[in-house]
Amino acid sequence: MIDYDTLLEKIPRVKKILDDGSNSILYHYTKPEKLLSILESGIIRFSNALYLNDKEEVTYSYKLICGLIDEMPDLNQELFSKIREHFFSIYTNIINGSNDFGYKYEYYTISFSTESDNLTLWNNYAKGQNYTGYNIGFCKKDLISDMSKIGFNSVYGNIIYERKKQLTVLKLIFEKWNKMYEKAHKNSKNIEKKIDISFELIDILSIISLFFKNPHFKDEKEYRIIFINNFGANFAKQTKICEKNGLFVPYIEYRFLKKTVNSINIGPTLDESIFYTSTCRMLANFGYDKKTVNRSKIPLRY
Repeated sequence: MIDYDTLLEKIPRVKKILDDGSNSILYHYTKPEKLLSILESGIIRFSNALYLNDKEEVTYSYKLICGLIDEMPDLNQELFSKIREHFFSIYTNIINGSNDFGYKYEYYTISFSTESDNLTLWNNYAKGQNYTGYNIGFCKKDLISDMSKIGFNSVYGNIIYERKKQLTVLKLIFEKWNKMYEKAHKNSKNIEKKIDISFELIDILSIISLFFKNPHFKDEKEYRIIFINNFGANFAKQTKICEKNGLFVPYIEYRFLKKTVNSINIGPTLDESIFYTSTCRMLANFGYDKKTVNRSKIPLRY
C-alpha cells in the first residue's frame, strides 16, 4: 500500500494547504432517514469517487493537470508526456463510459463541511416546510485517529476551490517530481528509480485531484477524507453496493466510535421545538443522550 503521508511530506506546503493540523469539528450533512440509520448502526460510508453524481467533478482535475502540462514546456517531456497520457486516458474513459477496471487502486471518499449551519447544504436536504436536514458533528482529531488504528489509513483535507491555488499546488508537485526525475535521468543506471518516480507522481496527482472542485461549489466549505483501497487485493477492504440516483455505487463501511460524535445539528424548520425534542429522544434511544443538539439559526422563508 502506498504511504501517502510520506509522499505529502515531500511537499510540506501542499500538505499544510490541505490541513494545518489543528483540531476542529467536521459536519456530515444528511437526510433524517439516513441520520437515523447512521446513529442506529454506528456506520458511515466511504463512496467510490468515480461514481459521484456529477461526472464533471471527477474529470475537472484531470483537465487541469493536462492543461498545465501543456503550459509548462520546460518540464521533462520524457516524464510528463507519460503523465499527460495517463490522465487524459482516464478522463476519456470516464467521459465515454468505459468499463475498464484495470486500475490497481480505488479511491473512496466521505464528505463533511467545516460549517455547522450552511444554507447551501441545508437546501440539499430540505423538502418543504415540514422536512429538514441534519448534520453530525465529528471531532476531526478523534475520528482520524480511530480510523488509523483500525486500518483506515486515510488522506484528508479541505477542498480547494480557488483555481489559482489549485494551479499553485500542481506546480509545486510538478516541480518537485520533475527535479527528482532530472536527477535520476543524469545517471543512466537509474532506470528503476525513474520508473518509481513516474509512479509516485501519478499516485500523488491521483489523490490530490480529489481535493479540487469547481469554484462554483465554494459555499459548501467541504472537507474530505479519502481511503485508498487496493482493488482486488487480499488485504483490500470489503466493498458493498448501494443504489443512489439510479447509479450502483460501491462503498466501504466504517464503524465509528460514539466518542467521536460531538453534536447533532438540525436544519431550518418551522416546528423547531418538536424537531428538537424528537431528535433528543432518538439520541437517548441509541446512547447519544449526552451529545449537544443545536438548532439552525438561519430563518426559514416561506
